[in-house]
Amino acid sequence: MWLARAGSVGLAIMMFLTLADVIGRMFDNPIVGTVEVTELIMGMMIYLGVGYTTIHRGHIRVDILITRFSPRVQATLDTITFFIAFVFMALVCWRLFLQAASRIENNDITQIWEIPVWPVAYVMAIASILMVTSLGLQLALAARATFAAPAGGPSGQ
Repeated sequence: MWLARAGSVGLAIMMFLTLADVIGRMFDNPIVGTVEVTELIMGMMIYLGVGYTTIHRGHIRVDILITRFSPRVQATLDTITFFIAFVFMALVCWRLFLQAASRIENNDITQIWEIPVWPVAYVMAIASILMVTSLGLQLALAARATFAAPAGGPSGQ
């Protein structure tokens, strides 16, 4: 929850910075580097909130057809979906860590303010672990519902 709140603070900073830049442009005095700071904050903001959204199942889900299936079929489809999402996000998480390490090796900095990029990259990578963990939990719950014995006992009565 505290990471999602940190993302909210980033959103507020981004909003006020953009507002100040727009007002500054009206008086021919824009804030230099607003775009690059906004880009850095936006990347962190997304990854800081995505784990919270995942654990609370807040992602958009179209279930017009799925709601007509039995609970076991729904759980099976959830298991498949969460498995695919888990594998995909584990790969994304791994690549984010490689990218963050690459940012250190290359000494990447922003163009105008010369802010090092690697801390932001590591925040994104570490925050992505929470999404992978959340997906793993959702996968385990869906698999348990898929393979649970029917309510009437082993014979289904």
